Amino acid sequence: MFFSLSIGIGGIRSGVGKTYLIESLIAELKRRYGTALKIFAAKYTRTSLYSCIIKDSSVISQSGKDTSRMKKAGADFVYWVKSTDKDLPEIGNNLKNIIHNIMEDISSNKNTVLNCNTKYVLIIEGNSLVRIMRPDVIIFLKDDIKDNIKPSAKSVIEIADIVLKKPYNLEDVMAEIENVEIKKKIHQLLQERSNSGRITCTEARKIAEELAVPYIEVGRIANELNIKIRKCELGCF
Repeated sequence: MFFSLSIGIGGIRSGVGKTYLIESLIAELKRRYGTALKIFAAKYTRTSLYSCIIKDSSVISQSGKDTSRMKKAGADFVYWVKSTDKDLPEIGNNLKNIIHNIMEDISSNKNTVLNCNTKYVLIIEGNSLVRIMRPDVIIFLKDDIKDNIKPSAKSVIEIADIVLKKPYNLEDVMAEIENVEIKKKIHQLLQERSNSGRITCTEARKIAEELAVPYIEVGRIANELNIKIRKCELGCF
């Protein structure tokens, strides 16, 4: 069982609006997909003493906490990840295992009204956790202030797919997320189905049709990857 989509939200500093963006994304995703969507949200806090993953609803729902805001926005499952730098890789794997187990339970529960089209989305807040878990789409929030940039922010902005600064339009952000997701899927399928840097035009066309994208988009990304399309009908070679 895999996520339909995982999104990481990082930022140049605390207070830049990461949680607000996550609230907006959760609400919009729920509006679009309703009960056919299960959202997992995780908030990361760096600690120096101990590491844990908190899922107790009495803690998660405490007034004023970012986790409470995520839950109220519509997230089905919310986790507060507290970790030292040393433990973070292990904690990230533990979080994945916890979520995957829940997804398996949901899909196998005969009393749960779900179908094969159910989507699972994971949204992560926190530079270090985003850097470790490498979600499908990484969004970085910045501002015009030049000083006091968090050290963890520098490593995330380098791998960000989308960089935002207020004011931004949520519809535009959703469209950018979809574009990044599609491009990464094309990238993945081309690499999986090519052989020694080559792929048949028939296979390339199948990828385009599977993802409902123009043929030329698959050809463009194949060009970027230096994958040769043999007997190309896409107008790329």
